[in-house]
Order: sequence, then C-alpha cells, then structure tokens
Amino acid sequence: MVLCLLLSPLTANDKATFEVKAASTQRDGAVYFLNAVFIINFPHYIIESFEQGFDLPILMEVEVYRDRNFWVDEQVVYIKQQYRLQYHPVLDSISIFNVNLGSLQYFNSLNDAVNQLSVLLGFPMLDRNNLIAGEAYYARMRLGINELELPIPLKSSALWDNDWDLVSEWFEWVVSQ
Repeated sequence: MVLCLLLSPLTANDKATFEVKAASTQRDGAVYFLNAVFIINFPHYIIESFEQGFDLPILMEVEVYRDRNFWVDEQVVYIKQQYRLQYHPVLDSISIFNVNLGSLQYFNSLNDAVNQLSVLLGFPMLDRNNLIAGEAYYARMRLGINELELPIPLKSSALWDNDWDLVSEWFEWVVSQ
C-alpha cells in the first residue's frame, strides 16, 4: 500500500505535510482499482514519539460521488483504510499493521517499511455495479494521522492547538466508466 514517508526531521521553515501526490483508477472487469502516491513529512516530535515506541495511526479515506448538477452530489462509496506504523525497540524492527485486513508486515529498518508503503497499486475501490451507465462520477481521497486512534499521552489537551492534527487536502479525480 502507499505511503511515501519522508521521515527526515523538518527545519523551522519546513511545514509538516501530508499530500496525495497522484491518484487514479483503472477498471479490470467489474472492479475499479485505485493507484496512488502519497508524501508525508513528519515533524521532529512525531519521529521522536515513534522512536520511543508510540504507534503512528495512519488513515486513508476514499470517497466516490455521482455528480448531480442541480442537486447535492450522491456519495456512492466511502472507504476508511487504517494502518499502524509501529517500532519495536527490543527487536529493533518496524512493522506495518493493516487494521482493516488484520495483516502485519515486519521490516528490518524504517527505510524498508517506507519502501513497502511508497506505492499503492491495485487497491480494490469500487464495483462497476455501483455506477449508473452514462452518469458522471468523481473520487477524492486524503491521508493523515488518525487522531482518534492516537495513544492518550499524545492527544492534545488544547482544543485550539493540536500538533497531531495532520491530514492532506482532498485530492480529486474523475472516475471514467
């Protein structure tokens, strides 16, 4: 799955960002598959928390809408894909836990884990039967830290200033039938 994690510490002029760099769908038979590339710039405090053993909950959201010119667009699909990036200091290893599938992959280094997460190819997104022939559809997605799944010590106590509220802008594209 994709998460191109650029884990170098940020300087004072850098801004922590999550960005969907590219996304598209391809149909194979009756299923539309999602391909995407993400960029994540973690600030220093997130890297430090990760190295101290706190999990990083990552959330990818995908929505597909039917474009209705004179009415509110109709949501056809909503996908909430969750991952947990984990550091295991005793084993000196990194793991990626796919929360939705319950699968776990281990890596010798953070770079290996980043390489695994750098490209999302063939993610099943939509069944063709959910679409009405001749109608226009678009999809959008975003990626970020899932604040609801953060460990309690990392949750901000300030309502107006939350350093962990990191999520990309919505990235939209047309779903061709």
